[in-house]
Amino acid sequence: MSEITRVLVPGGVACIRRNGKWIRTVKPRPDDTDEWTHFLHGPDGNAVAHDTVVAPPRRVQWIAPPRHTRGHESTPSIAALVSAAGRVFYIADEAPIDNIAAPAEWRLVARDAYNGLLLWKRPMESWYPYLFNWGSAPPHLQRRVVAAGTRVYVTLGLSAPVSVLDAATGKTLAVYEQTRGAMEIVLLKGVLLVVTREVTPAALAEQEKVARLARRQGSPLFKRETAAPLLKEFRQTEFNRPPRGIVAVDVSTGKTLWRKPSKEVGGVRFMSLSASGDQAFYQVNRNVISVDLRTGKNRWSMPAQGGLRLVSGDLGIMASKKTVSAFAVHDGRPLWSQPLRLCSVRDFFVIRNTLWLGGFKPFSTGRKYTGPVWGPYFAVQRDLRTGDVLKEIKPKNPGHHHRCWRNKATDRFIIGGRRGAEFIDLETGDVFWNSWVRGVCRYGTMPANGLLYAPPHACGCYISARLDGFYALSGQGRPGPAPVSERSARLETGPAFPDEVRGLTPEAGDWPTYRHDSARSGAASGPTSKQPPSLLWKTKIGGRPAPLTIARGMVFTVDPEGHRVYGLDAATGRVVWHFAAAARVDSPPTFHNGRIVFGCRDGRLYALRARDGVLAWRLRLAPERRLIMVRGQVEAASPVFGSVLLKDGVLYATAGRSSYLDGGIVLYRVAADTGRVLSATVLYSPDPKTGRQPEQKGPSVMPGARADILSSDADFVYLRDTVFDLTGARQPKGRPHLFTLTGFLDDTWPHRSYWCFATRPSLSIGCGGRERHLVYGRLLTFDSGTVYGYGRANVHWSNMLRDGAYRVFAVARDPRAVKWQVKPPVRAWAMVLAGDTILVCGPETVPNNNRLGPETARPARVLLVGLSTRDGAERFRCALDSAPVFDGMAVAGGRIYVATTDGQIMALGAK
Repeated sequence: MSEITRVLVPGGVACIRRNGKWIRTVKPRPDDTDEWTHFLHGPDGNAVAHDTVVAPPRRVQWIAPPRHTRGHESTPSIAALVSAAGRVFYIADEAPIDNIAAPAEWRLVARDAYNGLLLWKRPMESWYPYLFNWGSAPPHLQRRVVAAGTRVYVTLGLSAPVSVLDAATGKTLAVYEQTRGAMEIVLLKGVLLVVTREVTPAALAEQEKVARLARRQGSPLFKRETAAPLLKEFRQTEFNRPPRGIVAVDVSTGKTLWRKPSKEVGGVRFMSLSASGDQAFYQVNRNVISVDLRTGKNRWSMPAQGGLRLVSGDLGIMASKKTVSAFAVHDGRPLWSQPLRLCSVRDFFVIRNTLWLGGFKPFSTGRKYTGPVWGPYFAVQRDLRTGDVLKEIKPKNPGHHHRCWRNKATDRFIIGGRRGAEFIDLETGDVFWNSWVRGVCRYGTMPANGLLYAPPHACGCYISARLDGFYALSGQGRPGPAPVSERSARLETGPAFPDEVRGLTPEAGDWPTYRHDSARSGAASGPTSKQPPSLLWKTKIGGRPAPLTIARGMVFTVDPEGHRVYGLDAATGRVVWHFAAAARVDSPPTFHNGRIVFGCRDGRLYALRARDGVLAWRLRLAPERRLIMVRGQVEAASPVFGSVLLKDGVLYATAGRSSYLDGGIVLYRVAADTGRVLSATVLYSPDPKTGRQPEQKGPSVMPGARADILSSDADFVYLRDTVFDLTGARQPKGRPHLFTLTGFLDDTWPHRSYWCFATRPSLSIGCGGRERHLVYGRLLTFDSGTVYGYGRANVHWSNMLRDGAYRVFAVARDPRAVKWQVKPPVRAWAMVLAGDTILVCGPETVPNNNRLGPETARPARVLLVGLSTRDGAERFRCALDSAPVFDGMAVAGGRIYVATTDGQIMALGAK
């Protein structure tokens, strides 16, 4: 029973039959964790979780999609994250990442709070225009979702009334029509308080106008200069002109308890509505008003000393630019007023009966980027009864600016957004910088359920080390680097282990590993015909395949979601065998001595006999037997990429995700024939004793690494910009090589991620400068003298709508010089160099539209095009049935092999 209880999530149910009767056991939720039901934790506006388990992150609890949000300069794609009863809820734009010009697809999403499993989704009628600048998104968008036990209260549209949904299923239980035009929601003791605005025909017309413009080719919304007046018109019509009111609804009956009309509360201050005890509070112009929660009867009114920030217990807090003050909530009587020590206060927290203020002091660099938010973030503790200063925490200034969200706190920490998610210890004053994890713009992170929830974002800072995706992170677990002892006990042999396979090396012209070779050049050793190829065969496999490898007359691929590895006859396309692994295999295997070797997301390395798929051996590389939920499936906390690196009979593979989590990343060297571990090198970035992040050298780069497919040259092995020698030892530097900013397998086409042929990340990483003569693109392939690529001619560091047009180009490796560039006939989703021909494959280019990525125009005709390496001139083109998967093309034996998005493998060549 103890093991069953261990795997259950808190609140999970186990039903066990004993002696003919079913016994039901519910795993209790821990008493030392807390929920987060409103944007600022609860109805009182005090953004503090009474949670002593949340701590600086050490391990991954779960990961969910998407990997990125849509655009750095546009309305953030995630909003209003809350949690109750073991579930999390949030509003998300799930439109394609590759194209900010594509219409938004807003949904309300529900997930299990402890394992991230998707529970349900509901479409949104409308939301704030996604093409408007991110800074224009009003803060009240974050107050549109409230969770309470088995219910979720949400506005399913920008002007919609509050809907009541079943938290378990998403089914609509009620709609409070009297709240149409809801802008902010607060819930306390069964009373729903809603700030509303009048939904005028002019406001609705303005929404429709903006939505129509967003769908128009060459829309004025695509440029900041022409979008600015449209934004001004929208905000004036939508948010400023209509009067506002407050409605109180009894959630048990759906009836209106009371209403405050616009003539009384038309100037209600955004984010001031709060509730505590049996009172509701709000600020109208320069007055703070208290009313009875259930009757709406005015209790008192008092002049505001600045803005109402929060209420907590029997005290309320106000602040102006110069003072902070407290009042008694039962009668509005002023209690104290003190001058601020800060010139700009961002955060107000009542934590364990003291008041904490977070913000900035005057700061100037004398340069372009200056002002308080570019200086240190200070935390000042005050006595709640007198306002006297008790303590001041003065963290160092790490450079860069504070992020654009309200910070959160627990009873132990302020979780700042200075660079990422820094934990400020309120007892010791220590700061644990975690720049490699951060929240989404305008919202930030959420501490709840003993975890730190970090939604995906579009930031490019620290891109070689920061996390991609929706992460739930735990501060529990053993600190320090991963244990790598007792390695020999992890090897398991199978029926094909003793077989003599030496000598079955790849044949000339094969494609035996991911992107052909250990350098990941994407360049075939032999040429293809200069005539349009014909379809030789195509075979449907289960699920969407990954890229391909070809050796010894066999084609190998994987179905990542189906956990299957396939071996096909290269001559006919017949499926010869398939092998079911224990978890996802994310990329194709590597051929060696009659075997194929691949990593698996279960944390193991596998070797199969190539001719029949029989297991030779498997080796557990994951240091711990801990499983987590990743995008709806179980994986090891320390997974292994499918495409392992082979060099001189030695396999190089990593186990892990981040050098900051789950003991870091371990680089293993393994004998390819026997599975014997030769060495293990641990990449662990925090200090093993203190858990502190290493010192950072700049505002955009930092120490640390994330796992990816490895590459190599004659002397070095590369994990992005981390360099090893062939013995696995870390090296200070290497040579220019191919690497990616967000991963070789990242097929979401995010704006701020590129493939680079260089020594270090230096493109689209926030405010960092670009490496001189950097070669970059969406796809790159190269030979000994030239790098060929597909990508933008010019890339704006932040705004994809200001990028240049796509091109296919050739750049000399030494010295760096552009040889030629041509307008591509397709949006290249796969690209291969075959002798003196460049093969590009993807949907046909739409005239006069350079903003579309490959996933956006699926109805377009799919073409395979051959271009001359000499000048980019087109040699041939032919149509295909469907688009290739990302990087899903290979060349072997003069044939072209393509893995397609509809689950097919096809071979093309001369008949």
